[in-house]
Amino acid sequence: MSTESPAPVVNHLIEGLSPNERQRLLGWCEPAELVAGDMLCEHDEPYPYAYFPIGGIISVVTIVPGLRPLEMGLIGNEGMLGATLVLGVKAAPMRAVVQSAGAAWRMTAAQFQKELHSTPALRRTIHRYLYVLLSQFAQSAACTHFHEIEPRLARWLLMTHDRAHADHFFLTHKVLAAMLGVRRSGITLAAGALQQRGLIRYVRGDINILDRPGLEAAACGCYVALVADYAAQFA
Repeated sequence: MSTESPAPVVNHLIEGLSPNERQRLLGWCEPAELVAGDMLCEHDEPYPYAYFPIGGIISVVTIVPGLRPLEMGLIGNEGMLGATLVLGVKAAPMRAVVQSAGAAWRMTAAQFQKELHSTPALRRTIHRYLYVLLSQFAQSAACTHFHEIEPRLARWLLMTHDRAHADHFFLTHKVLAAMLGVRRSGITLAAGALQQRGLIRYVRGDINILDRPGLEAAACGCYVALVADYAAQFA
């Protein structure tokens, strides 16, 4: 266990613990830098670490043989990667890739499972967060099936905006298309429509959110549902 003083905590799951529980958890953590494009875990393989993002964003994608990966959810400093470890299952249900670089806390998956057994408050927190994740995955699947590309793109940009903590971030057509499971031409048309309405500015992967309320109005109702689910568990 580290004896160094922990850095300030800005991960909401950790912040929700009592000071003593927070200090204990951070004592087993080490700082980690999330690098864009890095794969943190692979489907059906054991988690090496549990991650608590501070500034970065992790994309969770499902894999279908012979087809492109499809994004099911995003994890920022509101949550963590490895919540399913609370079920006693060591294998990751999906692939996790860093979408946006930033800082994080991490601890070994084995130690995290020990902490879940010894800290009831942490276990209760992760149970609530796991519910939020399952809801996000189900909402994402329904959104992909029923909604058009433009409102889906607006929802996805809002989710990224919430976790980026900045009005500007970088995402290429290739990444956007892969995350939404559509062709690049579809992203070109949808992003162009949002840009023409003055909601975003998108130039060669540089995205600026210009009108947040307008973007919320352009998004499908899935975004509001996801925000409400999180608020219901962690208000």
